[in-house]
Amino acid sequence: MSQGPAMNDAVRTSAPPRTAPQRTPLTARLHARATLAIEGLAPALATLAPGRAHVVYARPSPARDALFWQTAATALRGPACVLSARDADNIAAVLREHGLDIEVNRALHARANLCALRPAAGRAGIDALIEALDALAEQCGARGTTFLLEGAEAFFNWHDATALAHEGVRLSEWCAGERCALLLVLAPPAADDGHPAPDLHGFHGRFAGAVQLSQQQGQYTWEVAFWRDNQAVVAGEVLRLRFAPNEHRLMVASDTYSDAIEEAGMLAPDEQRVIVSREAVLRERYIPEDWRVVDSNEAAVATASKSVAATVILHYAGMRDLEPLAGQVHRLRRSAGRALKIVIREDREAMRQHYELLMLNLGANAVVAQRTPFARMQAMIDGLQGQVFSRPILADYHNALSAVLTTTASGYVTASTFIALVRDAVERSRMIRLPHVLLQLPLLPEVAHIDALRACQMSRAGDLCTAGSDSLYAFFFACRMDDVDAVCQRVFRRPMADLFQGDLRSGDNESIAAELARFEAEIAETPPPDYSTWLPRQPVPENAAPADPAAPAIAPAPEAAPVTLPLMAPRRASPSAAPRALPEQYPVPLKRQD
Repeated sequence: MSQGPAMNDAVRTSAPPRTAPQRTPLTARLHARATLAIEGLAPALATLAPGRAHVVYARPSPARDALFWQTAATALRGPACVLSARDADNIAAVLREHGLDIEVNRALHARANLCALRPAAGRAGIDALIEALDALAEQCGARGTTFLLEGAEAFFNWHDATALAHEGVRLSEWCAGERCALLLVLAPPAADDGHPAPDLHGFHGRFAGAVQLSQQQGQYTWEVAFWRDNQAVVAGEVLRLRFAPNEHRLMVASDTYSDAIEEAGMLAPDEQRVIVSREAVLRERYIPEDWRVVDSNEAAVATASKSVAATVILHYAGMRDLEPLAGQVHRLRRSAGRALKIVIREDREAMRQHYELLMLNLGANAVVAQRTPFARMQAMIDGLQGQVFSRPILADYHNALSAVLTTTASGYVTASTFIALVRDAVERSRMIRLPHVLLQLPLLPEVAHIDALRACQMSRAGDLCTAGSDSLYAFFFACRMDDVDAVCQRVFRRPMADLFQGDLRSGDNESIAAELARFEAEIAETPPPDYSTWLPRQPVPENAAPADPAAPAIAPAPEAAPVTLPLMAPRRASPSAAPRALPEQYPVPLKRQD
């Protein structure tokens, strides 16, 4: 190319001596300095210094798009150059979204340039980039104007610290030589692709500013490493950013607002968006027009996978939906971030307390109880706006499922089985802090173990009971200490005062483990009998099919011979329960078995 020598001269490290200083044109001196399009950002942090380079490190996100293209839309109304790695149609579309339609006549300034940026095959990236900048500066009369570059990651050698630092120096010298303010918006490669993290300090060491735009705990933050304005340097500033409700411009978040709540801004432009599974609102007569109704929970998850702060309403019909719903909530929270709102609505079956706790630990913001009015649910969704999910998220939802899906055993089990099952349940549910209660119930001296066990009718999976030397032990799975009295009234068919001297309650993992260790030592010294053969069989369900009258009669089984219960060795005296009287050394007749 005939312009090759001129381009090479533009990247020399030292400028030739000049006989007389060049005067800046009056129009350039009167032209306002370019600023970043962030409402409320102090001028010392928003101004692009002429003749200096600036960099913003940001992953692709709505915040990055708003920062760059709102700044570009403002700059293109004056003399400026905007370069992007996107294709031409995409550039036109994103500018239109941010308020600048380039198809409109005179939408751009006469000296504005809008270009698509492509790496040159077989050329070093920094050489191709500076050639493109030189071409704009010399051929388009863009010397002394503002340059905005988005997505130029392919032009830099991120994994060679020396080469990367040299490329930063070349850019800084080009800006000084052409008196151009340069803004780079880049996403450096992460450190998990087999290479160490790039040394960014060497790259932007000669720049006038370096900032990181990132999302932390669902909130976009503006982390200023340093920013030079005239002779002042601002460093170490961290600002929270939100989106203005109307133009979707970035704004500095405020802790308070004076008039309308819209002044506080939004976490993301899609915060008012609601995606709902059809089954979750199937029985509602009216659904807001701006809600997007999809066919199923899976469709809702797929639709919301690219959202940032939208609200997703999933449907829960019953126990069969628990495992797929847990996977959907966990996947959506891990992929979409913490600003997304996930709401679960109960339908035909209420979600048990420990299942609800599971969903909250997997990433759900709220569970709407069964029979909650639709207007009340809308109010709950409105109350979630502006919030971010702050709970720690479990790495594997299968382990969390195993914590709440306990054994199907319930009721009486032997003492050794009781200890093993309770320990396993407590250990598995530790990750979601599921509450349990272990009761030691010392028997009255005149009450036999078999009578107390018959009075204890447990039907819920995971609720267990057994007998010790002079006490009954009851374990209530996923039960809080405040609910023990109500659960005992439901479980025991006789007043507890007629059976027990009192109760000793253990409601935390440490006290439950200590009580199990003491009970294990007790049964090792004096093993208790197995009372299974003396307890009544499970009753026949009410919906069982009636017997066929034409079936042959079955002779009644002979009555079993009476059995005798073994005597129990006395338990040592303890502060928690009074010792029982020593039994006489002769056989005790059994009570009549009805």
